[in-house]
Amino acid sequence: MKPYLFILLLTLTLVSATHAASEYTITNKHRVIEETTLNENTVPVGTKLPALSFTTLNGKTYNLDILTKQGPVVITFLATECPVAQRYTIRLKRLHAEFPTHTFIAVYPNENDSVDEVKAHVAKSEYTFYIVKDTTGSLARTFGATMTPQTFVVDTTRTLQYRGAIDDNRYETRVKHHYLQDALIATRDGTPVPVQETASFGCTIHFPETALPDEVTYSEHIAPILQKQCQACHRQGEVAPFTLVDYSDAKAWATEIAAYTQARLMPPWKPAPGYGNFKNERRLTDTEIEMIAYWVESGAPAGDLDAVPPAPEFHDDWALGEPDWIAEMPVEYEIEPEGEDEYRQFIIPTNFETDMYIQAVDVQPGNRKTVHHVIPYLDVNGEARKLDAQDPKPGYVTEGTGPGFDSVGSLGGWAPGISPMVLPEGVGYLLPKGADIVMQVHYYRTGHLERDRTRLGLYFSKTENTTKLRIGDATNSKFVVPPGADWYAVQAHEDFKRDVYLLATMPHMHLIGRDMRLVATTPEGIRYDLIWIQDWDFNWQDIYHYQEPLFLPAGTRVDLVAHFDNSAANPANPHDPPVPVGWGEKTTDEMCIGFLYYVKASEFSPK
Repeated sequence: MKPYLFILLLTLTLVSATHAASEYTITNKHRVIEETTLNENTVPVGTKLPALSFTTLNGKTYNLDILTKQGPVVITFLATECPVAQRYTIRLKRLHAEFPTHTFIAVYPNENDSVDEVKAHVAKSEYTFYIVKDTTGSLARTFGATMTPQTFVVDTTRTLQYRGAIDDNRYETRVKHHYLQDALIATRDGTPVPVQETASFGCTIHFPETALPDEVTYSEHIAPILQKQCQACHRQGEVAPFTLVDYSDAKAWATEIAAYTQARLMPPWKPAPGYGNFKNERRLTDTEIEMIAYWVESGAPAGDLDAVPPAPEFHDDWALGEPDWIAEMPVEYEIEPEGEDEYRQFIIPTNFETDMYIQAVDVQPGNRKTVHHVIPYLDVNGEARKLDAQDPKPGYVTEGTGPGFDSVGSLGGWAPGISPMVLPEGVGYLLPKGADIVMQVHYYRTGHLERDRTRLGLYFSKTENTTKLRIGDATNSKFVVPPGADWYAVQAHEDFKRDVYLLATMPHMHLIGRDMRLVATTPEGIRYDLIWIQDWDFNWQDIYHYQEPLFLPAGTRVDLVAHFDNSAANPANPHDPPVPVGWGEKTTDEMCIGFLYYVKASEFSPK
């Protein structure tokens, strides 16, 4: 089996051992306990780590980027049977109590440590910090961990500040140098860590056997992954900046593919695992991510290109078939090559004589190079027509993200990566009779003159007595994020006064948003994690539909917690220098909304 090296790990020159190996070397029936030296897998101190995600024993998933915004993070690799690791149980608990500013994580990477054994060990040790069973060994490999115990300290910028031993002797009475404690003091106080690296001593980590074949090739292993998870966007005419439809594409972008999949930035799927069970998840498995990285590290071999699976069929026209009715911009619109982004609204009369219910909406951007998102608002009072009459160009423009009038609802929306979603049978968006669809199109400037004529395909509900989809929200519009604040918390809530079935949710913030989490609590105290976007990106928004409708009884409260980064270090901050940012329609303002898509339980029976 060839050694596996993560693409993100860097090499480091070997440093001198800090201790005499003979002082710490003992033997037991499980493995040799020894001192380790730093090797080519080592992550150097000073490296900014990727925004890794990990799942704890209680099933909760956390992201390193989010945790470090709350304070430094201490990651210690442990084992249930390692006698040296056992000697550090009390010392670790004391450090945890002494440094509440730090998040402590214990990782168990050994193949022979079962989940039940880890749980029993944690209960016996009375650890109260996050516990992770590193089933595939991916966390240990990413950090370059080779021993237990071995510890890593990551600061609030996600930069590795210390790696190595907890102190210099497994016998607590003989300790002369408190390496980890010194690193925790320094990262708490914002001072340099006095000793940044030490050699670890203890028990070698027994990594699980990798499921990867000796040779990973494009034709046999990588092409199926790209076809399933990437090519919907990475093909000609779609929103992605380059294509990934053949071997030459994949080889040209191999390094970027490995880096972005390892950081879980691609494929773009924002909800953290374990916080809501959604349809159409776009998520690579750990094995797929490892396979991509191993393929790149091996030189991106092609394999037998004649054996590449047939390319998937994509709908270049309407993905759901011919729509019942097509709403199209009245004329083609020209987008100038330079200037700020433009939010332009186009009015499309419907003239239906009765209320209609829309079970699905498919959006076809006319020009994916310039169209960022599309939201079809509904106007029943003719307000949009008045605004249109004041603008000499087709439609009208608003300064911010709203349509410029009080909408009675919307018909969903589209953004890069969104596939048309069909509502459950018997549920539909209400399109009131005589309403105008006011189609907002957010345009990028590309440096070239662009033209667009976007269309909406509407699919009517065929069910008699269709239930109206309702949209509630947990919103806070009274906040102001002070300049310089890099983790500013904003809260909101929504109370359901009647029994409902929750069908979907959509978090919404603007440019300096960092994360948003929604939790529902029933009157009986039962909690449901609805969604957690841990690495908010204004350019990737979606409506997230649950696999099954979630029943929420009357009296259920939905709490929202979001964080904003208004610091100069935030590359997404549009203000230089930072200024106070509050609620507003402009993109450079902010919003804090958790949309809740639901139906009344009295009107709907899930099948």
